Amino acid sequence: MRELRTFELDEPGKPVSWRVRHGQSVAVLEGRLWLTIEGQAADIWLRPGDVFALPEGAQVWLSGESPLARFQLAETPAPLSLERAAAIARQLLRRWRARKTDAFGDCPQIHA
Repeated sequence: MRELRTFELDEPGKPVSWRVRHGQSVAVLEGRLWLTIEGQAADIWLRPGDVFALPEGAQVWLSGESPLARFQLAETPAPLSLERAAAIARQLLRRWRARKTDAFGDCPQIHA
């Protein structure tokens, strides 16, 4: 299963930035997009219909050349590995511990 999100860049030349997760790609729907990838010397210009697979873990910047440039960000989740399952378990444990309260149920625990 893939997750698809559609974005519209309403200010030409103003970039948006994010750290790429596993399996993300950009598909241009409308307008031209300017893509910069951390560590790569050349920028990439994308036109409607172009699809670009983003390198996992890279910082990217994306901006539109014209008003109302639109793109779709697709993401295919990483397969569940033992390492990823352990990371999810650690995160859930941290959240569970943060929600523990004292005997009255409304005051967070304070550890001295």
